[in-house]
Amino acid sequence: MDAQKLFELIGPRQDEPVEPFERGAPWTAHADDDELKRLGVLQGRITRRERALKELKAERTRIMNRCIRRMRRKDGKN
Repeated sequence: MDAQKLFELIGPRQDEPVEPFERGAPWTAHADDDELKRLGVLQGRITRRERALKELKAERTRIMNRCIRRMRRKDGKN
């Protein structure tokens, strides 16, 4: 069973689409059904954590930019 068929069987979480992992990678042909199922779970977790990290970095950037603007206003640089 390849990764795409597995995703069709177990499906992603209802609230978010999950991209198939390593589609077409040669090693997936050697994974058994249990391993493919576990890889599907792990890929979902990885995707969610990457998205959470991206959101955290964006928030950090917003805070940094606010502080830079404040610093410039204080120095009279507009």
